[in-house]
Amino acid sequence: MVEQHLCSFCGEQIEPGTGKMYVRKDGTVFLYCTNKCYKNMVELKRVPRNVTWTKAYAVKKGIAHAAKEKADQKVEEKVEVKAEVKVEKKAEPKVKTVSRKKARASKKAEAETAAKE
Repeated sequence: MVEQHLCSFCGEQIEPGTGKMYVRKDGTVFLYCTNKCYKNMVELKRVPRNVTWTKAYAVKKGIAHAAKEKADQKVEEKVEVKAEVKVEKKAEPKVKTVSRKKARASKKAEAETAAKE
């Protein structure tokens, strides 16, 4: 099984075979999921707690719990809506549809008969 790693900056999981590994002179290893995370921490020297899109910022502000609750509510709403749609679809009678080619052919035939008369 492939070992799962977390980004040292944003806290997201890193897909196997992707990302960057940065090793300092003192031997500290940092793993980054994207070049965006690498640049923010190494080149721009930003602190993850102060960057709004990182998990460290969410934990600092207490947003993580609120975001989880919202996500759970959205999932519940989607399940309810899907159930309603299924019930509505079963109640509707099927309507015959005519393909474009057949519709054009019938119009053409009608125009020809009208022109002959």
